[in-house]
Amino acid sequence: MLAHRLSQPLTTLRGSIEVALTGEMDESECRQVLELSLQESHRMAKALETLRDVIEMEEAHEQVQPVSWTQFVEKLLEEAASVNEDRCPRLVSEMKEVRVNANALCLGTATARLIAGAIRAARGNRLVRISLSAGGGTACLSVHVEVLSPDAEAGAGGTCPPEVPEESVLGELDQWIVRRAIERQGGELKVSQGSETCCYQLSLPLAKPEIANEVTPQ
Repeated sequence: MLAHRLSQPLTTLRGSIEVALTGEMDESECRQVLELSLQESHRMAKALETLRDVIEMEEAHEQVQPVSWTQFVEKLLEEAASVNEDRCPRLVSEMKEVRVNANALCLGTATARLIAGAIRAARGNRLVRISLSAGGGTACLSVHVEVLSPDAEAGAGGTCPPEVPEESVLGELDQWIVRRAIERQGGELKVSQGSETCCYQLSLPLAKPEIANEVTPQ
């Protein structure tokens, strides 16, 4: 799948450059080719980034240690807010201090891709709730996505915000990466899908009480 994601933009990019080199385009056509080439290069960069994550995840040492899952999540949400404070108007979160036994690299990969999917979902007409909780020796990161009704979208102003095309919280490849990363640490990914709601839950064993204070700083 990753090879296919790389080959598609590469083929388009090569074709665009070959056309541009003929020298038979005016300035406007040349600009269009350059814009298309830039888009395709971004697609390639994204595919390469995913490939890097997969390779690093597969090469990560199996040993786990106590880490703060809360810090991972809060850092990702803060980074999203720093880009644009109004970027995720429909994203709400509830964080508790949760420490888990995990491989930091694999945990970071799984968490980052799930949170990125939640941020994408919050741009459309969907309310996204992110919560991190613990109980019964297990920590759980939950992303619950709910489709809003037109009335809820309109609110007091009486008009709906511009509609944004909906994207899946986790595509097929991202879901595989998240599941693979979390299962390598003794955790699991659960996905429940309804007509107007969907929920993703990542669970991991809590850090043992006697080593909870030895959390690796992030």
